[in-house]
Amino acid sequence: MNLTGIDSLRFRSLYDLTAIPLKPLTLIIGPNGSGKSNIFKALRFLRAAVAGDASEWRAYDDESADLVWYGRTEQSKTLSQFRLLSRFGGQGISCADCAEYRTVFDANGFIEVFEEQLSLRSEGSERKLLDRTSEETELPDGSRIRTRSPHALALRDLGDSDHSCLRAVFQHIAGWRFFDVDPRLARQTSYIPEQAPVPALDANASNLSAFLYALRENRPGDLEEVIAAMQRAIDSHPDLVIDHDGPRGGRHARYMFREAAFGERLIPAKSISDGTIRLLAHMALLLADQSVSLACIEEPDAGLHPRLMQHLADSLRQAVQLTTTEDTERQVLVTTHNPEFMDCFDLAEENEYLQVLVTERTAEGKTLVTPVTAEEFAPWLEKYRLGEAVRRRFL
Repeated sequence: MNLTGIDSLRFRSLYDLTAIPLKPLTLIIGPNGSGKSNIFKALRFLRAAVAGDASEWRAYDDESADLVWYGRTEQSKTLSQFRLLSRFGGQGISCADCAEYRTVFDANGFIEVFEEQLSLRSEGSERKLLDRTSEETELPDGSRIRTRSPHALALRDLGDSDHSCLRAVFQHIAGWRFFDVDPRLARQTSYIPEQAPVPALDANASNLSAFLYALRENRPGDLEEVIAAMQRAIDSHPDLVIDHDGPRGGRHARYMFREAAFGERLIPAKSISDGTIRLLAHMALLLADQSVSLACIEEPDAGLHPRLMQHLADSLRQAVQLTTTEDTERQVLVTTHNPEFMDCFDLAEENEYLQVLVTERTAEGKTLVTPVTAEEFAPWLEKYRLGEAVRRRFL
């Protein structure tokens, strides 16, 4: 299953976006303040509503006034409701072309669910799996259950349902993750829980040491893949040495680099550049984190030399072609404002799995999202690389 499209009505600057297409790898490019991150914020909000812990979800009450479109409508009325619609396609949806999950929230001082529907669409027909109005929710068998709370989505309670599509949509949303790597935190040692499997990589990569250590102990082949990718990218072909500093049950993992030029001398992570640490964290995420169904990554190219961007692009391609042990494809959304990074991609050759979205803001502050297709922009893409077309403002 993949997330194939999103709609937004009055969520922050995403005033009225319809049928924004997504593919296994989607690149979102635009200037600062154009609304790229608001797309991630909308997905993060929905993930918290469906599968976040109680404290994460209830924290949105404190910022409810900042979730709705700031401006006024044509009728000069201040609004309190916003709508998010997610479209899914793939093998997780049986007997249908796609599933649509539509949610409407009221944000008048606190977050309240106003409407919720999950429908299957196929060849023009529609079948509702979940239809919630007021205090009751109708299920696929026609039965109705009382909604537990006006503040909670019904899908949150039905995620372990016997119905395969309900369960598949819930599990996909639960696997949405959001990353903005902090090299300072990614360098630090991190605690290794006793008898723990490979953990999910933290949003800021603060547990990168423990993640790499767990790979070494549980999935050494995945660790070798990460190391090999780093060696292809970095001229000194560094090896990773992963260790711990205490007895079982109280250990903290750490990683160091070994370079041929310095023999057996180990270089601590604190002596490695920010760009190298960021590249390592992103390659670990893309090539080895099996907990992710959709990875939303903020500007992974930041701080990278242009030559290294090509290696990052290769890891992005590899990530969306890998399958986990559950045979679930990974999907990646990336924000950037760097044309040099965009030059690493060829939209015509990679059209099957690559989507490019260009964002800009109107004079009223509304975000516009323009999908770039190889067919529509063929006259420019035949002459210019993707990033150059952005620099020249053809896109």
